[in-house]
Amino acid sequence: MSRSGDFKYISIMENDNNDSLLKQTFVTQTHGYCDASTKRDMWRQIAVEQNGEFSISRTSGNVLEIHKLYILYKGCEIKITESDTRPLKFEIEFDSLLDYNMTIGWEGAVERLLKRIGLKEIETGNEKFDNNYLIKSKDSGKTINFFTPEIMSCLLKYNVYSVSYQTNSKKRKANLLSTITRTNSEKNAIVDLIELHKNMIDRLKVLRIVE
Repeated sequence: MSRSGDFKYISIMENDNNDSLLKQTFVTQTHGYCDASTKRDMWRQIAVEQNGEFSISRTSGNVLEIHKLYILYKGCEIKITESDTRPLKFEIEFDSLLDYNMTIGWEGAVERLLKRIGLKEIETGNEKFDNNYLIKSKDSGKTINFFTPEIMSCLLKYNVYSVSYQTNSKKRKANLLSTITRTNSEKNAIVDLIELHKNMIDRLKVLRIVE
């Protein structure tokens, strides 16, 4: 698959002998089935506008449809995936400069209870954001500086489920993975989320966490 930066559209057939079982399992785990085929034109438009590469793959028997969009930004490849049964995900791989890890996720009732009894967590100073997300990292300084007002605002606006940044220090590689709720299906929401991840790349570079 080319990463030349010019828009390309590719359709791929993938083999899977357990389509029915997979479909049932995925539907259970991802809160319902959503027909991804209705979004093909939207993804093609975004690919053209972002100078990206869009592909469609299907399991055998055309049971499940998977969309993938690749966008190059400042030497990094943003990989976006979504399927009939999988939520929207963003994934970016980096050349790492620092052994740094961070996870954020929705704050549930258990986490709120633990906070009341003294669980230590990183807080940004943005009350609404801190009340909605639990942030974990050993480097509180880098983490607080990572969360700019623009990044926090977009995470809250689109109810992003989780963001994980993990480093493989031996390979000097790092991976950022964001999971988005299935309710964000409009083009303007996808474009805003792409800009969110570009902002994340910018912050990681400014903080000298990645090359």
